[in-house]
Amino acid sequence: MNFITSAALLEPQHFSVPAPWAGHIPFGSWLVAVQKPETLVELGAYSGISYMAFCQAIQEQGLHTKAYAVDTWQGDAHAGAYGETIYQTLQRVHDPRYAAFSTLLRMTFDEALPQFANGSVDLLHIDGLHTYEAVRHDFETWLPKLSQRGVVLFHDTNVFRDDFGVHRLWAELSAQYPSIEFKHSNGLGVLLVGRRQPVELLQLCSQVANPDISLTQGDARRFFSILGARLEQRAEVLMLQNQLRDAGERETMLEQSGQQRHLWIENLDQQILALQRRNAQVEQTIGQVNQQLSDVNRQLAAEKALVQEIYASRSWRITAGLRTAGQLARRWGVGTLLRRARKAAGYAVRGEWRALAGRVTALRREAAMAQQLNIAPGSIRHVGVMATHHTLFVAHLVAHALHKAGFAADVMTEPPKEGFVLDAYFVVCPQMFKRLPPGEKRIAFQMEQSVSSRWFTPGYLNTLENSLAVLDYAQTNLQFLEERGIAYPHTFLVPVGGVAGYGEYLRHNNLHPQGLDAPCDVLFYGDVNAPRRQQLLAAIGERYQLRIVGNLFGPELHRAMASARVVVNLHYYEGALLETTRIHECLSLGVPVVSETSADQSEHVALEDAVRFVPVGNVSALLQAIGDVLGASPQQSAAAQAAREAAVAASQARFEFMLYRMLLARRWLDYPQFQALTSTTPLPGPHLALSLPETTTRRAMFVSHRAPGVQVFDGLRYSPGWTGCALSYKYLAQQALAAQWPQLEVMEDDVLFLPDYAEHKAVVDAYLAQHSGQWDVFVGLVAIMHPDTRVLGVERQGGLVFVTIDRMMSMVHNTYAPTALRLLAQWDETHADPETNTIDRYLQTQQQLRVVTTLPFLVGHHEELHSSLWGIENSHYAEIIAAAQATLEAKVQAFEQGVQA
Repeated sequence: MNFITSAALLEPQHFSVPAPWAGHIPFGSWLVAVQKPETLVELGAYSGISYMAFCQAIQEQGLHTKAYAVDTWQGDAHAGAYGETIYQTLQRVHDPRYAAFSTLLRMTFDEALPQFANGSVDLLHIDGLHTYEAVRHDFETWLPKLSQRGVVLFHDTNVFRDDFGVHRLWAELSAQYPSIEFKHSNGLGVLLVGRRQPVELLQLCSQVANPDISLTQGDARRFFSILGARLEQRAEVLMLQNQLRDAGERETMLEQSGQQRHLWIENLDQQILALQRRNAQVEQTIGQVNQQLSDVNRQLAAEKALVQEIYASRSWRITAGLRTAGQLARRWGVGTLLRRARKAAGYAVRGEWRALAGRVTALRREAAMAQQLNIAPGSIRHVGVMATHHTLFVAHLVAHALHKAGFAADVMTEPPKEGFVLDAYFVVCPQMFKRLPPGEKRIAFQMEQSVSSRWFTPGYLNTLENSLAVLDYAQTNLQFLEERGIAYPHTFLVPVGGVAGYGEYLRHNNLHPQGLDAPCDVLFYGDVNAPRRQQLLAAIGERYQLRIVGNLFGPELHRAMASARVVVNLHYYEGALLETTRIHECLSLGVPVVSETSADQSEHVALEDAVRFVPVGNVSALLQAIGDVLGASPQQSAAAQAAREAAVAASQARFEFMLYRMLLARRWLDYPQFQALTSTTPLPGPHLALSLPETTTRRAMFVSHRAPGVQVFDGLRYSPGWTGCALSYKYLAQQALAAQWPQLEVMEDDVLFLPDYAEHKAVVDAYLAQHSGQWDVFVGLVAIMHPDTRVLGVERQGGLVFVTIDRMMSMVHNTYAPTALRLLAQWDETHADPETNTIDRYLQTQQQLRVVTTLPFLVGHHEELHSSLWGIENSHYAEIIAAAQATLEAKVQAFEQGVQA
């Protein structure tokens, strides 16, 4: 960021008093040079000191700016009433110099509004009546006139006397937009309202420290304050000289003695000399600051060169292992590092080399993730969303969710010319852009169908691999990517959804179509080069009024959709995945959809009531479905519309949950923020399986054999993984308690349903119902039996032995009563010790817990699956579980013999 430019050293040709704006002339000139506004408007010009400086800067920079000063030149409650002289003096100086590109509009601010088109003003300076109500009115009425590059200046942000209220409005607005405030010369607030800003302004108004920027906001404030002080003093000298001149002209009116007048004039002369000396000191200080800044820049360049030399050195590469060990020790603590080293030695002693390799890989991955997630809380504030015109719906869906979460989000269809200066970027279909944000700032949203591998080139896979994270809308795609090395924990499932009240959202963002196209029965939009699409569309066209459109985007596409009675969705590929983007965009606009079923149809059960699905390639079924929609009665149409609206609301909640889940994993959100954003999304039911969709093998294994009535819940993600697991249980408990459920069953996706599971589960459910209020947790199997565990009771029912104990250590298949749910809801995510605070160890330490289990255990667990938390095979736990069951059997036998084992 460089604000030491010739523009900042502008010597104003026009100077008038009083001049509270004089101190901001250097910044105003610099701003004009950097922003290069096409249209500049000043509201409240008065004597013209600020406006004439803007005009001079425009002229000296050789810009093609159109400038306008709006004022009645009659005064107001703060400037006072003044006569015609002020306007005439300004006009006399202004017109000969700047009339070619500048206009003085003598009218009220509201009267001037119709003269400017919406989105046309790049730079707006508000300096009229300074009450809170007046300045807020000026900002809100002129806000639609601002362009995508719009900047607003507010004068007198640092004035707190009388009824001045600019500071109140500034406090509100500066929390919503990138901004900087200069405190000198009564204060000047600089607000970046538009989404497309020069890099210098974005850097200047960023609240986040950037080590790549040598000059900070503090440097800018000091620099422009020093430059402004010189002009403030010049204005003060001019004012005193005017007073001295007036004194001479009105000598007869003063009627002072000669001595008194002489002393008064002498005093004025002394003040002028003092100000001139201060002016010389300021000039000297500016020179010193320039030299210091130059020295700092040279020092930074030398340090960067040294860093690069160190990175390239042989010794740096040789000591990589030592540095990693040191980093792990600092992060985990020496005790944790030694415990993990002992566990690694245990794998080696037992000859479990594969398990050891898996654990080492997991720890390396965890260390890399920790480095990647080493970001300051709240440092991500302003996010760009890049998308092609084809995928703008997804971009607006992402931006809408980010806005709800408190982020500023800018949607763009091409890379920003000024560079990637925002905090981070979502890139939808990154393979479509020649220039991408750097990997550490880039979240890739992969939208291609894996049924066609033509897009998945080595270059594209490399782009995905080197992004901060990879989002994908389809479970099937995740498995495809995993086979090519793009895998958990790098990937996230974020299925596309709709936007409830999408029409209002379009209007808010100036995306809503104006008018309608000619009506048609059926609309198809997309590529018609596929032969299978051509055949199906030909059949539709023979029976119904069909319109086919391509290369329509934004308002034009929405207008076409709104003119159709039904939209058809036909696959380009055989065996294609469902085109969820097209379907949800139509549903969000309230348009009925008839669609072919897809290869991943099982993932879209929630759309069954909202979309009319027909078998792939079945022409007669397709024509019949279209006819049913077109011929529906008003009652049927109303019911179908209600189903569409419900599906859109549910899909939006799911999309936002999964997006916020990713932001939680990347630490853009903390858990309280995540919970607040998703608390109104109901759980799918009281019988849940906790699973990560990104661990595709585990998910597929569970789905293939899950018990009836069990719904899958996508577990929360965090690094380290055990924290994400515990947060999942905390979240489920909070949601279940809020819903006032009597109990919640949660199993994990490596649970093994034994052959007699259904029969035994019915017995367990009956037992728990009969003993309501007498137990806290039912545990389907015990993984580790704590040596201090006490047996509290033994009963036999339905061929099972029910054992009540006071401790537990397993989360594979449990049912929680409200007492246990409250414990889970109180788990502390800030306590980062895995030796004591993993969710199972946390529950194990709870006093007087009433834990019920059965002998034999109700469930087993899959030995062939890898732990998603620890990176090892589950076979490691087989002997531990067997030992736990043997210990429990011994304790039961001792209990029944009257002895506590």
